[in-house]
Amino acid sequence: MPISLTRRAGICAIGAALLSVTVGPAVASDAADVVKNGANRMLQVLKSGASDAERRATLTELMTQSFDLQSFGRNVLGRHWNAATPEQRQRFLAAFQKSEVNTYADRFKQYSGQTLQVGKVTSNGNAQLVESQIVQPNDPPIRIVWEVQNGRITDVTVEGVSMAVTRRADFNAYIQKNGIDGLIAELERRAGS
Repeated sequence: MPISLTRRAGICAIGAALLSVTVGPAVASDAADVVKNGANRMLQVLKSGASDAERRATLTELMTQSFDLQSFGRNVLGRHWNAATPEQRQRFLAAFQKSEVNTYADRFKQYSGQTLQVGKVTSNGNAQLVESQIVQPNDPPIRIVWEVQNGRITDVTVEGVSMAVTRRADFNAYIQKNGIDGLIAELERRAGS
């Protein structure tokens, strides 16, 4: 199942948030701490030369603790969430989490000193938006905005492209051809389930 993201937009919520963090003096919020704490934990693992299994275990723990998977799943499936049975929802969330962990655990093998600088936090309704950027040694910085509600990440926007909106478009197209069970089976295959 192709995921239609550009190189810059392809850096997902997990990958970007879990790099090194520099927090500016104006950042003093719980939302910024969610991003900062996840990044610091992942950086420890990356610098230790962790094995594939250790990276996957850490990413799984961070997704469970830092992301509101239920909210994210509803958002990503859109209208298909309401049509799904409770069992389909549960299977989707589990497979989605595992497939994302597998994808980004492999990408962390390519870590080469990038840092995440956290900037200002603004309110948008019930959500707080945490502005940040990935600073890369040899490339321009990549702008990332984290949406945080009730202390958990609900969406990530990379260079103006929402991860939830992009995944929803990709998953909707896949569901149109293969049904929701087809999508779940594909995600389970990618997750190694």
